[in-house]
Formats: sequence, C-alpha cells, structure tokens
Amino acid sequence: MSDSIFGSLLNMLDKHTIGDVAQALGQPEQSVARGAETSIAAIMAGLASKAEDSGAIRRILDTVSGIPGPVSWSQIAGSVTDPNSSLMSLGKRIIPSLFGNNERAITSGMSRESGLSSGAISTLLSMAAPVVLSFISKHVRDGGMTMSGLGSTLQRESASIRSALPSGLSELFWPATATTAATASPVVAQAVQRETSFNWLPVLAIACLGLGLLWFLGHARRPRIEQVVPSVAVGTASRIATPVPKVVCTMPANVILPQGGAAARLLSFAQNPDGTQAANTWIVMDQMSFDTGSARLRPQAQSQLDNVAVVLKSCPAVRLDIAGYTDNVGSADANLRLSQNRAKSVVAQLAAKGVPAERMTAQGFGEDDAIADNSTAQGRAQNRRAAMRVVAVK
Repeated sequence: MSDSIFGSLLNMLDKHTIGDVAQALGQPEQSVARGAETSIAAIMAGLASKAEDSGAIRRILDTVSGIPGPVSWSQIAGSVTDPNSSLMSLGKRIIPSLFGNNERAITSGMSRESGLSSGAISTLLSMAAPVVLSFISKHVRDGGMTMSGLGSTLQRESASIRSALPSGLSELFWPATATTAATASPVVAQAVQRETSFNWLPVLAIACLGLGLLWFLGHARRPRIEQVVPSVAVGTASRIATPVPKVVCTMPANVILPQGGAAARLLSFAQNPDGTQAANTWIVMDQMSFDTGSARLRPQAQSQLDNVAVVLKSCPAVRLDIAGYTDNVGSADANLRLSQNRAKSVVAQLAAKGVPAERMTAQGFGEDDAIADNSTAQGRAQNRRAAMRVVAVK
C-alpha cells in the first residue's frame, strides 16, 4: 500500500474501476484512465495550494461531512446518468471552491491532455471530488490528524501532485511571484543621465588592451586540444547526456536488490559510471508494464518501484530521465501522448514514495525504439514499457 494520500488515491484506479467509469461516460478506457488520474491530481492540487489556510481546508472537507463513508469510483459511476444524484450534485458544488476562477482553464488543459471533451472532464471532476475528499476525511479521522497536520502532509506531497498535472496547470494552482522592473527604476534613471565631467573611453580602451594581452599570454602557452564531438542520430532519445561522475550512495543494510534487476543496475551505474556510456544507457524497468492504451502501471510494478525509490533516496545526488514507450497499435501521435503519460505515471509513483519530483524528468518516445516484435502479442507487451537513465548529479 502507498505511504502517501496521493499514491493511495491513484492506486484505486484499477482496470475494473476504469472500465465502470468509461462505460458510464461512454468514452474510451485509455482516455478515461488519464482523465481520472489528472482529475485526482487537480483536486489534490486545489487542496495543496491552500495548505497554509487550515480554515479553507476545513470548509472544503466539511462539504462531505454528511457522507457516512468513503465514496468509491464504481459507486459514483452508477450515479452519472441520475439527474437527482446527490453525489454528483455535491461534486459540482465542490469544484468551484477548489479551482476558483481557473476552473475553465484547468478543464481545458485536462481535456487536451486526455483527449476527452471539456464536458466529459467536468463530469469526471464532479465524480472525483467526492471520492477524493471522502477518502481524505476518513484518513484525517482515523489518524487523529489536525487541519494543520493535513496541510503539512499536502505540502510534502505537492511535488508528486505537480508532476502528475498536465503541462501548464501547475502555475494555475501555484502562481509564481513575479518581480517588476519598477523596483530598479531609480538605478535606471541614474544610468541614463549624461556624464560630461569625465571621458571614460581612453580608460576602457587601455583596460581592453590589458585583458587582451593577458588572454594571449595565457593561451599561447597551452597546447591546442582538438575536441571531437560524437555524431548523434536525430531524435530526443539519442541526445548526448552529461557524463555522470561517481556518487556516494548509502543503502540501508537490510535492503537486498534483485541481482541483475533494474534497481541493481541503477545503483551500479550511480556508484561506478563509465563516462558518457552510463549517461547514455537506458535501463529497462522490466517489471513496469502497462495494459494496451493505458498509462496506469500494473500492480506487479510496485516491488520494482519500491527498489528504485530506495536507490534514489540512498543516492541523493542522482537525477534521472524516465522514458515511456508504446507498441505500434494506434496512431503515432496518440502513441506519443500515451508514452509521455506513462513516463509521468512512473515519476508520480516514485515521487509518492518519497523521491523528489524535481530529480526526475519524464519524456515519451511513442512507438520508437521497439525492443521486441510488434507482430506478436508478447512482443507488443514488452514494448509497452518504461526505462530510466542516470543523466546528472547535483
């Protein structure tokens, strides 16, 4: 079981649940799966953005105080077509309190990411809100947690929540504080004043000549080194990575990594890198497989995710690229989007296990770089994968 609220909520989205929701909405399971994940992330982001306001969080959670227990996705899926559904009405009332004036922009961003219409996304958000808030309310009650304690938890999980949001939405929940040029206006005003008392040109000319002489003397004594730049194939997957220096990793004494597994190889590359070879080597995360058209990791991935998370937390200087791939079923554009979502899913899961999201970069390569034969079911399953590589250290 995940050790975070966000991770636990994502784990509720199994294949059966997505099937129920997709059937209720009359939409493809692949799109609904991504839409449901981003709906949870958006609602969690709405709460996390208010983490320092205990009163606001309490008021939002009070909206579900009349619900006797946690609401399941399958339960609320049965209410979608009911115009008198109290759960759906509740969800529609909750959304404005979380998103404020950004509701339309958030809905549009989620629509672009998932391929669902804005109307379908609005319905998904109305479904997700009671599910998420009732789950959190139970978590608070059972754990005897205060609102300030919940706020601190939400702040700790903000990085993983941000990583699961569609591109551009994070800024709507956490606007960056911009500095204006007005604060520098006194300096500018002084700079444009004309100086007539002293001519600086001769001084600048002498200074430039002196610097040029120093540069010449310093470089004339150095042997010339021809730098050979290796050729690189066209495409993001083949870009040159920064050579990775050896780093210090402090692994827990009671952790034994499967020999030859992805986590063990990651640890080996981190501790004993071989120049750019380590940085350009993708490690296939062989236990992290996906169903056709889905960005959700299968349950058997959790063990490998745990091992990779342990390595990353034991090697705090390591940064990773996480890559997602697909088989060749479907259009190339759809597969590229799906592969990006798969990479984001891995990042979100690792972040939920305590790995800082800013140490990981998610990227998708679609159906490129197949490692197995797409003409067979077994080969396509192998190509629906994730991989990682060490790219830099702090």
